[in-house]
Amino acid sequence: MRLTITNVLLFAFINLSIFSVPSWAGDDDEEVSPQAVYFTFPEPFTINFLNQSKKKARYLQIKVSLMAHNPEIISSAELNLPMLEDSLRTLFSSQSFEEVTTIEGRKALQNNALKTINSILKEETGQDNLDAVYFTSFILQ
Repeated sequence: MRLTITNVLLFAFINLSIFSVPSWAGDDDEEVSPQAVYFTFPEPFTINFLNQSKKKARYLQIKVSLMAHNPEIISSAELNLPMLEDSLRTLFSSQSFEEVTTIEGRKALQNNALKTINSILKEETGQDNLDAVYFTSFILQ
C-alpha cells in the first residue's frame, strides 16, 4: 500500500474527529443558576379586622409561600415555622383594612413580610437570603 498525501490527510482527519470533543458539548465555564425552591405555610392566615374597621366584620385570609435559590434557607424556615407564623400573624393584624385593599398596600405588605422573615432567619440562623414571599391566595371579605 502506497502512502499518499490524500491517505495521510484522511488518516489524520479520522483520528482528529474521533478524539476531539466539540466545544459545545460541555461548556463548564457557564455557571448554572440554582433552581428555585419553594415552601408553603401549611395553614392560611386569617385576620379579623373588627377593631380596625369601625366594628364591621371584615376578614383577610392569606396563603403564604416562600421562594429561595438556597435550599438551606427553606429548611431553616421550616425549622423556625412557629416563630415565623407568629411574626407574620402580628404583621398582618397590624394592618388596616383600607391598607390591604389596594395593590400598593398588598405589595407593601408582601415586602414587609419578606423583611420580617429575613430578619428572623438572620437572627436564628445567620442567613437572610430568602428571595421572595408570595401570597398565593389573598381573600378580603
